[in-house]
Amino acid sequence: MILEKLCEFAETVEDFPPPHFKKRSIDYLIEINEEGELLGFTDVSDEGKIFIYADHLIGRTSQVKPHLLTDKASYVFGNVENEQLTNRQEETKAAFYDLVLELYEETGEQVIYSILKFLENTQGKDYLETDLKNNKWLAFRVNGKDPLKIDSIQKFWQKRQNNIAKEERSDLISECLICHQEKVIADRDPEQFKLISVGGQSGGSSLISANHKSFESYGLSASHISSICFDCAIQYGMAANYLIAKKDHRLKIGDILYIFWTKNNSEFNGFQLLEKPKPNELRNFLKSFKSGKKAYIDDEEFYCLALSANNSRAVVKDWINTTVSNVEKNINNYFREMNLDDNKSEEYYSIFKLAKSTAFISKKNNNIKPVVIKSIVNYAIKGTALVDSVLLNIINRIKADVEFRVTRPRASLLKMYFNSHPEGGIKVKDKLSKKENNPAYLCGRLFSILELIQDKAISANTKIVDRYYGTASSAPASVFGNLIRKAQHHLAKLRKEQSTTGMYYWLQSELEDIMVELNDFPATLSLKEQGLFALGYYQQKAYRPEKDEKEEN
Repeated sequence: MILEKLCEFAETVEDFPPPHFKKRSIDYLIEINEEGELLGFTDVSDEGKIFIYADHLIGRTSQVKPHLLTDKASYVFGNVENEQLTNRQEETKAAFYDLVLELYEETGEQVIYSILKFLENTQGKDYLETDLKNNKWLAFRVNGKDPLKIDSIQKFWQKRQNNIAKEERSDLISECLICHQEKVIADRDPEQFKLISVGGQSGGSSLISANHKSFESYGLSASHISSICFDCAIQYGMAANYLIAKKDHRLKIGDILYIFWTKNNSEFNGFQLLEKPKPNELRNFLKSFKSGKKAYIDDEEFYCLALSANNSRAVVKDWINTTVSNVEKNINNYFREMNLDDNKSEEYYSIFKLAKSTAFISKKNNNIKPVVIKSIVNYAIKGTALVDSVLLNIINRIKADVEFRVTRPRASLLKMYFNSHPEGGIKVKDKLSKKENNPAYLCGRLFSILELIQDKAISANTKIVDRYYGTASSAPASVFGNLIRKAQHHLAKLRKEQSTTGMYYWLQSELEDIMVELNDFPATLSLKEQGLFALGYYQQKAYRPEKDEKEEN
């Protein structure tokens, strides 16, 4: 399914070179006319132009093996630096000419006849620029036209490469799993995935390959374990590398690279907001969802492939197949769930920032768990519930982070977690819910009030949140009795001072409202209850009674 969809995508990209062709920069264009006469050499080395050239299915390494119509000067002319040609230079020049002659005999194209006449008449150094070197890449242009763009010439090279595969790699001919034709099966990935950003080798990483007996089956080794022909292998490799190279089609989170595309390669920028949610673009996206004004087809298929690398191996982490409409709806929900009434400016977070909030990040280490990244991405794209590992990592990070504890990104992620599990019967609202009587939530609220009482009464270097948060959020019964007794002394101080009397009555009222709902302090709290404790603590800290009263009136 994955490789088939990549091959389908390759057919929609107009800029792709045809099978068995690649793109590269060229140093000089040899300009000739129909009579094979030299018009001049055009230096294109600094123009940044990219030209297609015929690539060998099996690399030439040290062999004498010319490319079709585009090659180094040492192949086209033999030697442009000295008068005499070595034996190898004689071979390379003859091989290049023979290949052009074979092409003309097969296609009969007039432009190839013109190139043949040029090669037969030229004496090399008489026609060349003095600064041309043997390692410079040259290509022909006949009356301003690129012969490699002619359909018959492309088919000649593709047919030739497939014949070479049958002759030199004829050990396995079978039905290709993608195109369903009887062809030579690739024994290696001809187009390796460029995954340097996530730990891959500079030369590329193979998606399909077996390098150990335990991975082989039915006597098949290397890429023969998957029956895919060379043409299809080239297509899906080019498609993947195209998506990897395009900013509009990739999203890197930690050590995982997500590439995404639509069936018809239509424009969809909603996914980019998950990487960098720019306020203006996000606002327009959310408005377009609400109004229904979109520039794409809702039911068009949407694909997302998650990749990482283990040196020379490409690793598939996840595969998502849905529709643009579903993705749009889920991304909208992802950002809507970040709404928190906490007296702070409206802020939205990328997937990486949410995942980052669950881990300790240093200059040397990135401890974000892949399962956390994968779950948040699936939530944002597919709308699937966040896994318990996300909750576990949030709770552990809150307990370890003595300085910040429950930050806004962590509170947003906790809200997402609980609201993605409606079967739990817990619906977390944007602001404090005084009707929520869950003991864990109430304990979180109570802890926030006790912290505020201490803060208003005395100036302490070490606050109760620094010393007691971990125990209070996991075993409330063991600490709350002592904390409440201490709070009574602080409340008495607030009551006696005229400047804080009003604060005393409000804190006493909040304390009583919570204690009325709490029949007893739980001995222990489960992982989910610890998450509710954190939300109760955060929302109580963010509570603004004056705004609440205004809304009620």
